[in-house]
Amino acid sequence: MGVVVVGSLFLAGCQGSEAGNSPPASGGAAGPSVSSTSGTALSPGPAADLQPPEKPPGVDAESQQGLEAFTRYWFGLLSYGYESNDWAPLQAVTDRGCGTCTNVIGEVRKHYESGGWITGGRVTVNSIATTGEPGVQGPISSYVELEQAELKYLDRSGREAAVSDALPLTRSITIAVHKNNRWVMLDFGSPNVS
Repeated sequence: MGVVVVGSLFLAGCQGSEAGNSPPASGGAAGPSVSSTSGTALSPGPAADLQPPEKPPGVDAESQQGLEAFTRYWFGLLSYGYESNDWAPLQAVTDRGCGTCTNVIGEVRKHYESGGWITGGRVTVNSIATTGEPGVQGPISSYVELEQAELKYLDRSGREAAVSDALPLTRSITIAVHKNNRWVMLDFGSPNVS
């Protein structure tokens, strides 16, 4: 069974027009090395009791603190998506034109549709530095330093099929916009993408 790399997905950009749920297209995404493993049994099935992170207070505020809270919340929803394959909470606060987001969701869904599931992949945001001021109309870019835990890809029998290495401390760019009294993520990716 082929396993697709979906770990370190911060290497491509996306731009779009408005938030909403759109069906993901499958597409490649760059990531860390993936290695096959011995097939050790790890889990009887995907975690059924996972809940999406709660929306923190002030996350919709059109302020520096609101943007930072939203960014941390968004990456928490991304982490939740890896292990739950429930992307509705993330899509509700993400522009439907975000190509990187579409690729991530599509590749993770493909693995789940094959009968497998994923454990790990938690994204930790270490720092956020914003280059713009909330209150100014238009998108605001932020530099985000983050890490991502390794992802384990389990096949339909619960055996480890592959491991995607942890992403070390990495600088990423996010682009968000405040509209309709809430933040929406437009884009995220590597600052080195040309």
